[in-house]
Amino acid sequence: MPQLRIHFTDRDFARTRLRLKPDLMWEIVSSAQILQHKDGDLSFGAWRRSVRELAARDPELRAALHTVVTVAPHAAYFPDLLTPPEDLCGIDQCVDAVLSTESDRLRAEIDLIRPGSGPEASWLDDLARGRSPALRQLREALRVYFRSVIAPHLPMIEEGLCSDVAPWIQRYLHDGPEGLLDALGRGTRWDLPVLFVDYPVDRDLHLDGRGLVLIPCYFVLHHPVALADPQLPPALAFPIRTESRLLAAGRAGGDHLTALLGSTRASILRSVVGGSTTTRLAKLVGVAPATVSHHTGVLREAGLIATEREENFAHHLITPLGLRMLAADR
Repeated sequence: MPQLRIHFTDRDFARTRLRLKPDLMWEIVSSAQILQHKDGDLSFGAWRRSVRELAARDPELRAALHTVVTVAPHAAYFPDLLTPPEDLCGIDQCVDAVLSTESDRLRAEIDLIRPGSGPEASWLDDLARGRSPALRQLREALRVYFRSVIAPHLPMIEEGLCSDVAPWIQRYLHDGPEGLLDALGRGTRWDLPVLFVDYPVDRDLHLDGRGLVLIPCYFVLHHPVALADPQLPPALAFPIRTESRLLAAGRAGGDHLTALLGSTRASILRSVVGGSTTTRLAKLVGVAPATVSHHTGVLREAGLIATEREENFAHHLITPLGLRMLAADR
């Protein structure tokens, strides 16, 4: 598998830090990309549906969504300028930082995502050249997107991040930056002085004494993401654990479990508290055994259930995480 190799020096350890509050622009960009594919449905399916339902009723949000996904495509590259390195406070500061990008960099980065033709190409061309109407459109789109899509979920996002970074803070206090780097989890490996990260392309990033900002991100999925330009202040946004997302979403309000998992999966999870076979679950839930197998596979991948196999029978058991989900639902 390709890897991003981040090379540390002694000076980099002292300058490496963990961001402890949501980075609004990373959440905006990452969530916009999640709206453009179907992965991570267990964590984000209900959120995607709510955004689409809201956009169907709100023309202003529909326009904002179109603008944001145009400038932040689900692709191998999105403009670094959308995720400023400063530790900013509030959406207005974030948007101001994005739109204050110097003109040469603005043109260079936007040109990398501009298609050859069509209305999106024309608007991106105007944006790349810093024309006022295009800049105003992006400013308004980012504000509307944040207000409608991110802000209502900020308590859930904050709870998920806090839950996820707590063990890393303990590792940092006990073992320093190296302990933190060693605890980042799936898809990363610390081998002094290099942090290896599973990545879409092979790449080396030399910190050269600048340190690294580690940014836990609720909406980042699959693998950590670094800025494309190695000359920019180094940052690595990484996904929090599925467990942290599910528990945070489960406490967000409403009909927790059903809204999060869907009615069939929620029923299956409740039915395996004392253990159950696929056949018995099919009778209890009222669906075909093949459908149960599909849903138990999803629940198992999320860590909510475990499956023991004996001859022709699959026996499903709830995990500690699954029990915590049920407790949060109550």
